[in-house]
Amino acid sequence: MGQKVHPIGFRIGITKEHSSKWYAKFSDYAKFIKADTELREKFHEFLNSLSSLKQRKAENLDLSKLSISYAPTSNQIYVNIYGVSPSKLKTDLSRVPIEIHFSNFLRQHLTTHELIINIKRLRHPYIEPGILAQSLTKKLEKRMPFRRAIRSAMKDFKEASRRAKLKPREKGIKIEIAGRLNGAEIARSEWVRQGRVPLHTIQADLGYISQRAQTIYGTLGVKIWVCRR
Repeated sequence: MGQKVHPIGFRIGITKEHSSKWYAKFSDYAKFIKADTELREKFHEFLNSLSSLKQRKAENLDLSKLSISYAPTSNQIYVNIYGVSPSKLKTDLSRVPIEIHFSNFLRQHLTTHELIINIKRLRHPYIEPGILAQSLTKKLEKRMPFRRAIRSAMKDFKEASRRAKLKPREKGIKIEIAGRLNGAEIARSEWVRQGRVPLHTIQADLGYISQRAQTIYGTLGVKIWVCRR
């Protein structure tokens, strides 16, 4: 009782795909795992620094959808980044040499591999759980009351789903926040759900994200489930 299954991991191989796609020999497996983890962490740090330097919205980039794949017939690494404005992100990437953010291990790994960055556009960003979570955590860190922040996220999702023409009977969203809500002494969790959010239906197009909001009262945990179909 009380055991939970990750909604994305539950559907991998059926309706969801891995965010990392590559094959390695047994002797090179540990090296590829380390390179994949460090590459993902460095890109998260670099893209977050771009958002802070340019004073743009934190929700311009969906870092949860970042995917890495190795070409099976060539020494190429493809990194797919999803954002609201790919042209601005492309300009930022061309101005700042991303190689300076890499560690010595990654530089050695990339001497035998070519890094190719693909920037893809999110047409309806506020139906993505990663964008909604970034927007919600940003509001919580600015000390907005959590109920008002949840209502704002629900409103953004409703407007975006209307533009994306999602079917009313198939869409749904669930938001859960846990911690010292509004600075209360005792930590608790609150959740709100609208529409259809089936956790056991494997064929459902369900998105999920969990993030942390660093407030002056402590850390708040944010979880968002989004059902699009």
